[in-house]
Amino acid sequence: MAQSQDNPHQEEHAGSPQEHETFADRFFALVHESADLFWLLTPDGSMHDATSSWRIFTGQQTSQSQGKGWLDALHPADRPQIEHLIRQAAAKEGSRNMVCHLRQADHAYHLIHLHVFPVRLRDGTIHEVIACGRDITKQEQGGQMSEAKVRLALKASGIGAWDWNLITDQIHLTAQGKALLGWSPTTPSTYTRFLATVHPEDREPVERFLAHVITEPMDYRIEYRILWPDGSIHWLAEQGHCISDSQGHPTHMLGAIIETTKLKQAEEALRESEWRFRRLVESNIIGIAITCLDGRIYEANDAFLRLVGYTSDDLVAGQVQWTTMTPPEYQEREAQAMEEELATGSFQPFEKEYLRKDGTRVPVLVGGTIFRRTGTSPLAIAFIVDLTAHKEIERQKDLMLGMTSHELKTPLAALKGTIQLLKRRANRLLRSTDPLAPEIETFLTDLSERLATSARQVDVQTHLINDLLDVSRITAKTLTLELERCDLVSLVRETVEGLRVVAPERSLMLELPAHVVANVLADQTRISQVVMNYVTNALRYAPVDQPVQIGLMLQENLARVWVRDRGPGLSKEAQKEVWQCFHQVKGVPVQNGSGKGLGLGLYICQKLIAQHQGEVGVESAPGEGSTFWFALPLTT
Repeated sequence: MAQSQDNPHQEEHAGSPQEHETFADRFFALVHESADLFWLLTPDGSMHDATSSWRIFTGQQTSQSQGKGWLDALHPADRPQIEHLIRQAAAKEGSRNMVCHLRQADHAYHLIHLHVFPVRLRDGTIHEVIACGRDITKQEQGGQMSEAKVRLALKASGIGAWDWNLITDQIHLTAQGKALLGWSPTTPSTYTRFLATVHPEDREPVERFLAHVITEPMDYRIEYRILWPDGSIHWLAEQGHCISDSQGHPTHMLGAIIETTKLKQAEEALRESEWRFRRLVESNIIGIAITCLDGRIYEANDAFLRLVGYTSDDLVAGQVQWTTMTPPEYQEREAQAMEEELATGSFQPFEKEYLRKDGTRVPVLVGGTIFRRTGTSPLAIAFIVDLTAHKEIERQKDLMLGMTSHELKTPLAALKGTIQLLKRRANRLLRSTDPLAPEIETFLTDLSERLATSARQVDVQTHLINDLLDVSRITAKTLTLELERCDLVSLVRETVEGLRVVAPERSLMLELPAHVVANVLADQTRISQVVMNYVTNALRYAPVDQPVQIGLMLQENLARVWVRDRGPGLSKEAQKEVWQCFHQVKGVPVQNGSGKGLGLGLYICQKLIAQHQGEVGVESAPGEGSTFWFALPLTT
């Protein structure tokens, strides 16, 4: 009969009660140290008294586990094997081991590594059977999770793993490995099949390389192309290691493969891009320079060096600096370009001048982009176009324009004088006290009207020629101002009154602050020209029956003059373009006058106000009219 855990008799032997108690204590200490639970059984597999570790682990009470009741705590599939194991141990066949599933007190099955061994008496008979169990659930789950993590990591990374048995020539490939070779999961894996998959141009080099690795075992890495069944070509990178037995004979090759097709395509695209860029640099069509933002130019092609008059030796010596080559008046614009480049990675092309090595200036168009942000200073590539020929063409054009304008003004002035003289004579005859024949009176009246119309056309042509002359002076930077202190309120009033005389049929509504003096430093003729251009433009596009409003308001240290019409209005894009030279707004019909003109008026206004240290603008929306304005700084 099995003994209680409080009095276990492993063997019958002589000794004092103290010796028996010491023996029992040692037994329990040993079992508790080596097992998570244990229980005692009779040779026929019955339990008479449950140990405390059994009751705690399984939740069974002694009454439930007595006899064969303890078997209920085992998974049904494991019970026959456990009973057979106990019978083997009781039949003097020694200790036995197995893994089984034992239900814990929370009704969850735990994986138990079980060790069963018999207890013999001195005469050799089996007295009882002891079962010791170690809970390996977490250990097994950890191993399964680790293996699952490896599989998941391999799948997520796109890596295929393989094991090539050099003795049998069989290759074990993971599912990902077969997919990378273009094989189905059921495709047999052999070295011969693998070689048949390799691109014909790479097959012999790969075979020769792997043969060398087997001959001289080592870690290796190789790249090659393979052909999928659909005919597509893919690049693979393979890394592996050859394993040898104790005698040094190669037995296995282990490794991994990953597809590098996209990387190869990117490398090829990069090489192609670099080749094209190098061809552009060496063609010397435009100047190209590699610069850092602190001013030094590290590399430059011959076109740029010729442009600025430096040599390759100067470049190597660090003497070519874009900061020192930039004249003072362009420093602010250069700083703006740098801020734009740092914020967006590039800057819009703009015109400037470089100081050449000999001190002369060369006009250029500069654009650039950052191509390296790392390091102590970002590197940028700048593209420089020589504008010398372009500027010379513009200068010749402006010179011709100026000469032509002067030549045109002379006959126009004579023509206008003749027309005015004829008109005065016709009017004098009409006012004569001597009676005129009806047909003569009709002729003179008609002639006077036609002469007036001709005079207005001459004025229009003269205005256009004056605009062309102004553009020529602005471009050549020869437009000068005669600045003097004046009252802008009075100047606007006088200009509008003059326009009322010219266009008496139109309604000009003047809104000026009463008893206010707005002193500005201005060229009165030029500011009057701006007001006249604004109002004339409004009259041209506004309906004849709608008034044009002109006003002035003071804003802090500025005097702001505005002209508002009720015409068709402008889109956001059109509002940006109206200030350009020779620009004419498309899709906006002229309501009055002789057409759109040359598109110079607003351009000239912008340049004139800029020379007065002021600013211009427009507020408009399609169908809601437009308000053009300019602002000048007040002076004391």
